[in-house]
Amino acid sequence: MAVSFLFGAAVFMVVVFLYSIKENRRLKLKRRLERHLVVPQKNELSITSLFGLGSFIEKLDKKLQKSGIKSDAEEVFLWFLFFSVVSALFLSLKGFTLLGLLLPVMLYYLGDYILDYLGRKRTRKTEEQFRDFVKMLGAYLKMVPSFPAAFMKAVEEAENPLKEYIDRVLRKFELGEDLEEALKELKSVESTYIKAWADSIIFAVRMKSDLSRVCERTAKKLYERIKMSNKIAAMTVQAKSLMVSLAGVMIVMMATTVMSSPDFLRTYSTPVGKVVTAYAVLSYFVSTFYVLKKIDKEMEL
Repeated sequence: MAVSFLFGAAVFMVVVFLYSIKENRRLKLKRRLERHLVVPQKNELSITSLFGLGSFIEKLDKKLQKSGIKSDAEEVFLWFLFFSVVSALFLSLKGFTLLGLLLPVMLYYLGDYILDYLGRKRTRKTEEQFRDFVKMLGAYLKMVPSFPAAFMKAVEEAENPLKEYIDRVLRKFELGEDLEEALKELKSVESTYIKAWADSIIFAVRMKSDLSRVCERTAKKLYERIKMSNKIAAMTVQAKSLMVSLAGVMIVMMATTVMSSPDFLRTYSTPVGKVVTAYAVLSYFVSTFYVLKKIDKEMEL
């Protein structure tokens, strides 16, 4: 029953995936044409929206943007769904139906954790670059009294991923927007320090304060924060590496034992043995995943 369901799901996914590729190409062409229109036209509903997954795709898109992965969220989800169903079908045909049913769930949580990890890593790199940027901006402000002019000069030395955010501010200045409206573009950065800096600059302009000193204080605070974060990260790397290594060693030992011993192979080929295999894989995954998430949560406190 489960194998038939997975086979039907796999066939359905192939049809949906091929159709989505065709629709995605058409929508990309439509978006290019809309850029030349004064009033953009509303896009048609996507395939995932038809199944009530619009909010999920929006959250996935935010995580992809935060992690720096420049891919269409709907396309990534369909690839994931296709791979999960095919893998589950393959395991079910080999007799590991329970493990095949659990695999998509494990892959989902694993992918979500990887995206969160990449997002945190990118945020830390952005803050490190921003520390140097505001330090340079403060130096330019001592020579150039105009904040937009000093900002444009400092942007020339910026690198990605920070450059992606400050280029938006730069375009606002080039279009003649005021400072407060331009700095609102930094609100999309996943860093409380960068958002706080934007607010402090806006407040300093209103109070006619020294902007170069605000930049210097921000750079100093960021330096202390990054130094502390690096120390905490170094302390947790060993614990994370140990958990991943233990899980990897146990999986390799299990696979080696099953493949090298006929007795174990016969045992694992029975219904009870397959259930035990699925339980062992699930328990290793859950325990490892739980510890890694616990470590990350403690780091954020």
